[in-house]
Amino acid sequence: MDPHGTIGYELRELSILFVRYIEKEKAGKNFEEMHRMQAWTLSFLYENQHKPIFQKDIEKEFSIRKSTTSNLVKRLKNNGYIEEKKGTQTDKRLKEIVLTDKAIEQINAFRPYVEKLEETITQGISEAELAQFKETLSKIKANFE
Repeated sequence: MDPHGTIGYELRELSILFVRYIEKEKAGKNFEEMHRMQAWTLSFLYENQHKPIFQKDIEKEFSIRKSTTSNLVKRLKNNGYIEEKKGTQTDKRLKEIVLTDKAIEQINAFRPYVEKLEETITQGISEAELAQFKETLSKIKANFE
């Protein structure tokens, strides 16, 4: 069976193109060196500053394992992007994850870059096509759950 044209092959190729574009655009910018997952996590925390976020929320948001999330949180903490506040009113074992000023500065630096990336990705695609694409992706993801 020729893999060309299969959903798996096309998603893999799209992922490779996406990463190449990100790396090319990132070159020469004043971003601190961080992995995409760290940047996505910081963005998630930034967008949800109005509510308490815990490690389990990151696991759920990005569909990653507990051990992966633990390592991610540890790296973000060691790099000075987050702090953990111990204990909550309902469960003293939970640690709320909070952004530092350093993280907010970094997010503000790469926000225009992310907006340009999204603009490039969606160029020439109608709102209806985007809605259909997102719906299809949701169905594909649901097939794995």
